[in-house]
Amino acid sequence: MATPSHMIPTLNDAVVTSTFVFADLAGYTALTEAHGNERAADVAAAFCDELRALLGDYGAEEIKAAGDALIVRVPDASQALALVARIVGDFDARDRALGVRVGMHTGTAVQRGDDWFGSAVNVASRIADLAHAGEVIVSAATRDAAVSCALAGELRSRGQRSLKHVPQPMEVFALVREGVDGRHELPVDPVCQITVDPAVSDETIVWRGVEYHFCSSVCAEAFHETPTRYVRRPASRALVLVSDEARENAAQRLARAYAKGRIDGGELEQRLESAWSARTRADLKAITHDLPRRRRHAVQVWQLPIFPLILLVRVSRARIRRLRRRRASR
Repeated sequence: MATPSHMIPTLNDAVVTSTFVFADLAGYTALTEAHGNERAADVAAAFCDELRALLGDYGAEEIKAAGDALIVRVPDASQALALVARIVGDFDARDRALGVRVGMHTGTAVQRGDDWFGSAVNVASRIADLAHAGEVIVSAATRDAAVSCALAGELRSRGQRSLKHVPQPMEVFALVREGVDGRHELPVDPVCQITVDPAVSDETIVWRGVEYHFCSSVCAEAFHETPTRYVRRPASRALVLVSDEARENAAQRLARAYAKGRIDGGELEQRLESAWSARTRADLKAITHDLPRRRRHAVQVWQLPIFPLILLVRVSRARIRRLRRRRASR
């Protein structure tokens, strides 16, 4: 009986260890809706062309492109990290509109024709879903493989994350570039979610005491007509940025709510993704507003003389609990 042609091994069927990179533009869908297909296509084409021009410098190859996303394979993990650090830095400094988000994972895959198949490719795609604008998220496997990479920054742990269709949680790390500290320093257009440089665009609207910045008059007019469509909860400032520690505290509150049965597994995963991508305190508050806070213990009258000592004990216990949780997550 003849063997079907698709079952016959080919020369490129060898299993190879590589680092797979998923890079796309955060807010691309909102950009398309706000400014039309032509402008969105121009931005996506410029991004992909810029990325392709860098591949040869790092021994990388393009696997496929889909809209604003580009999938790349790099044989060396250190070269892959250097490539994405340059992509995010160069594009953000030049464009200042849409942020690049990147997911990376190192593992084995097999080549069939011009495409690559394997769990490593799928995991890289799932990790990319965790990243927000201007952020690079890498797996522990990529971090361990990139031992010789000298980066102008550091890899900070984001803890264990559950990935869709991946049986076990994986530890992931965020690449924080030197001088950036993982935060967004520019306001975001609430209509199209594009980062706005106030020095370039003077389209602003003050609504309920908050100043909002817009990339164009089109977005400003849309916001003026129905502001409640684009702002869920007005904050005291237009740009109140949150740190990784604040996101971690929100994630811990969600984990406690899940353990007590207040939210289910699907809602936990959805809210955790939103918490790690939150940019402002208002975003975090919207995610956890319906969760009960830890009950504060009232101070009894007889405790007043020794209240400073009681407070010191409570603070010390809280610090010990945080240290234990961080050690357990490593």
